[in-house]
Amino acid sequence: MVMFLKKSTNTPMLGVDFGSSTIKAVAVSGDAENFSIDAWAEIATPKGAIRDFQLQDVDKVSQTFKQLLRMLPGKYKYAATAVNGSSVITKITQVASNINQTDFENIVMMEAEQLIPFPLDEVSLDFEVLGPNTTDPSRNDVLICAARSQSIASAISVFNDCDQTVKVVDVGMHALTRAVVSMEKSLQTTDANKYCAVVDIGELSLSFGIIFQGELIYSRLQDFGGASLTRSLATFYNLPPEEAENVKLKGALSSYTDIDVINSYINQLTQHIKRNIQLFCSSSGHRTVDVLVLSGGGSLIPGLRQQLALQLEMDVRHPDPVLLYNQHKLADNFGHGAKYMTALGLALRSFTPCQI
Repeated sequence: MVMFLKKSTNTPMLGVDFGSSTIKAVAVSGDAENFSIDAWAEIATPKGAIRDFQLQDVDKVSQTFKQLLRMLPGKYKYAATAVNGSSVITKITQVASNINQTDFENIVMMEAEQLIPFPLDEVSLDFEVLGPNTTDPSRNDVLICAARSQSIASAISVFNDCDQTVKVVDVGMHALTRAVVSMEKSLQTTDANKYCAVVDIGELSLSFGIIFQGELIYSRLQDFGGASLTRSLATFYNLPPEEAENVKLKGALSSYTDIDVINSYINQLTQHIKRNIQLFCSSSGHRTVDVLVLSGGGSLIPGLRQQLALQLEMDVRHPDPVLLYNQHKLADNFGHGAKYMTALGLALRSFTPCQI
């Protein structure tokens, strides 16, 4: 067993997000309170090389990642990346705050054994004390994170092939949360006590999370993403799948005037979000969610934010990290940067020594 959420030491790192559709990288400079995006790039993921968030062909991914590095303005020595999907398990538990370190670690290991459905010798495990529990200050909230060691080893081998050192292997939803909180400052101040839903729409999956007081307290992953719209476009307009994908990615949806295809997709997405909110509220006892933040490549459909705000009757936000943190330099050439949110959250580990 090895620790996989290594402590950051304020080392500049390239944040790298391995997605089923594209591989994205972000580099930042400055400090946690005042930083800018120095570089960002993406490249298509080789077909079949990543399935169910797992690297299936390390050699192909390594070669593609080398191409991505050549698209960036300089050579970055250190990197932060993430693991996702069913191989990753997280849980917040409570542990008495007045026990010694040995007893504390034993309790965490007992919790992990209950939590993890596969042998511990196949797992990389880490934990972080988040602070006193809000209802019982005599106990600390402790975040336990576990992932299959093989998943981590595959990701690290890609960087080794490219002469880079992985300083941090994070959990994807935690990296995304870090980016959201860094952009939506109100989630740390005036909106800190509101429940904020985060919806990250990828090609094949929808990641749903709840942020409260700047921390991720709930997350869920399901099989629904932008590929659903691609299939609908291909079927309705009799397009080859590759052309339908290009139509969607290049923002050419306005050329296809039948909005029923898009509205049907948005309606499905709305139902998924409503269901996730209901599941959170029923499991937590909370009545409502106050704010929703969109991210991911699948969030770039024109008018999506406005449509969701109307149908969900809540405040829906769609932050653009490239526009905000690059001070508008070259941002117009890249469009909206929502798809870079997880990579940004990983790059921000350069400034944060804790896991979240």
